[in-house]
Amino acid sequence: MILSEQQIEYISDNLKFYGLTTEELHSDVLDHICSLIENSEHNDFDTAYKEAIKNFGGYNEMRAIERDTYLLIAFRKNMKRQKIVYLLGLISSMLICFGQFFKIMHWPGASIIVTLGFALFTIFFLPIYFYHRYKLSYAKNI
Repeated sequence: MILSEQQIEYISDNLKFYGLTTEELHSDVLDHICSLIENSEHNDFDTAYKEAIKNFGGYNEMRAIERDTYLLIAFRKNMKRQKIVYLLGLISSMLICFGQFFKIMHWPGASIIVTLGFALFTIFFLPIYFYHRYKLSYAKNI
């Protein structure tokens, strides 16, 4: 069965109506449902469409897919932010420690290294750390 533009538009409107708002996910699900209908043994569009939705898990499953996709994206962003926080904390603390070691040994460049360590700590690490903590507390309240 070959789908017409009106039928594809009908499927797209139904997907938007039942909660698929993310454009990329919407186009993927639309393509999947259209391929299920085209490969269906039914010649009637309504029967093939209902069967494709049923095989897909129904409209409630589409909402669950949208929610799970959002949670996965949020989790990835959270993990990336957490890695940046750890890396900045490690680099700034190492710069401060090496700078102090250079100061103890009276080697040149100690003041520059310590200043860079504290600047990295206060300008980059602390704001990102507090932003990350805010996002974590906000996510726990939801």
